[in-house]
Amino acid sequence: MFLYTTKEKNTVEETNKNTTELKKLSMDKIFCYVAMALFIALPVGEIINEIMVKNKVKIGKAYLYPSYFQPYIVAAFGILLTALVIVSFVVRIVKKNFKFYVADVFYFTLMIFMLLSMIFSVNFGVFAGGNFYYSEHPFHFLCYYGLFYCGSMIADSKLRKKILYTYFVVAVIQGVVAFLQTFRIEISYCLFYNYRASRVSAYGLLQNTNFYGALSLILVISVAGLFVFSSVLFKRGFVFKWICFIVALLVFYTMLASNSRLAWLGFAGASFTYIISLIVMRNKMDKDKYKKILFDFITMAIGFVAVFLVAFFFTNYIVGRLKVTAEDTLQRVGQDGFGHGRGKIWRAALHSVPRHWVNGIGLDNLAQCFREMPGWKPSDYVQDKGHNEYIHTLATQGIFAIVNYLALLIYVTVTSIKRIINEKNDVKKCLLWIFFTVFAAYVCQAALNSSVMNVAPYFWIILGLCTPREKPISFKKR
Repeated sequence: MFLYTTKEKNTVEETNKNTTELKKLSMDKIFCYVAMALFIALPVGEIINEIMVKNKVKIGKAYLYPSYFQPYIVAAFGILLTALVIVSFVVRIVKKNFKFYVADVFYFTLMIFMLLSMIFSVNFGVFAGGNFYYSEHPFHFLCYYGLFYCGSMIADSKLRKKILYTYFVVAVIQGVVAFLQTFRIEISYCLFYNYRASRVSAYGLLQNTNFYGALSLILVISVAGLFVFSSVLFKRGFVFKWICFIVALLVFYTMLASNSRLAWLGFAGASFTYIISLIVMRNKMDKDKYKKILFDFITMAIGFVAVFLVAFFFTNYIVGRLKVTAEDTLQRVGQDGFGHGRGKIWRAALHSVPRHWVNGIGLDNLAQCFREMPGWKPSDYVQDKGHNEYIHTLATQGIFAIVNYLALLIYVTVTSIKRIINEKNDVKKCLLWIFFTVFAAYVCQAALNSSVMNVAPYFWIILGLCTPREKPISFKKR
């Protein structure tokens, strides 16, 4: 037996306490809290930004403009997350029996193709719009891929819930701001106001109605998921459950008010996923739990239908967009004007692929595709974004990058479905069910939308949360 003096005893106790706290502060917790900080920093930083704009605050000799800080916030977190990924690998290597997972493979392949596209860009160092509005610099991609890695590391259900709770907070902030915008109450002004014309639209804290449509879609499905699976996820959350219901309807209304048809497509994808999955899971869960989930799903659906009917009969959000869709899409199939100009953008992007199929035309450098079109003149139309995430990736990063990205999406789809069906823990099952539905919604809307630095982060962590680290890759001969 060892005898300690009072001073030595206190030192030993303090050491044990510090060791315990260090163990508690594991890498998955650090990744989780860093991601949460990013998701909150984006809307809160934009509110501060717009208040400064309204008060005509200058940085140097130039006035601030809305969305000024968001690219820097995402870039800063990109550097931080990359540093944490490196630390994570060092910690894993130092420990015995280092294991390599599928998530690690995709993290490195995503990073490699991004760097190759940047290095071999037709215009090295040039990115969409400079540092203005929605350009994606290499540091932004570091953030995306860091969040993917981060999500794949978070296995604890309590931490995974915290991500959803953070989305709930963001939904409240964005939803309130966007709802006020439907009454033309703005903190500052919309950078893309001319594109709204005379319509009353919601754009939240993103300065673009399409961008807000994509973000509000993610938030709606996430918060609605908390309501639908409330009977499993939290036992004593009756009040919070119905707050989630109200917030989901609020954000859904602002999603409709964004006049963003791509959000409709994503919502349809999420609805289809829910319906099919509920049919499949009918005999895969405890009957009482399944009935509660089904009842809450129907309740949520009735709420969405009610909001849709209000928007249909008392606003021009639905009728107006249907009219525009008929004019610029259905009547222009095969023409450049198809899809509100998307036909022209996709034609230019695909035209560049045969010449730049290996590494793409350059990281987020789609504008160069237009300049390489036959007969192009400096005064001709140029677009920085592909308005289709898959075509944009193919044109800017090359065929290997898009194959890699699609492989990741397919892997997530297959493994998520298997895990939802076979998972024995109901909390884990329902959390993954929510994440997978958000995933389905995003990949559907991405067919008409582009990746942008203030929306993509909310998706990339979902990709990671759907990518399991249950079975390591084995390099042994079988």
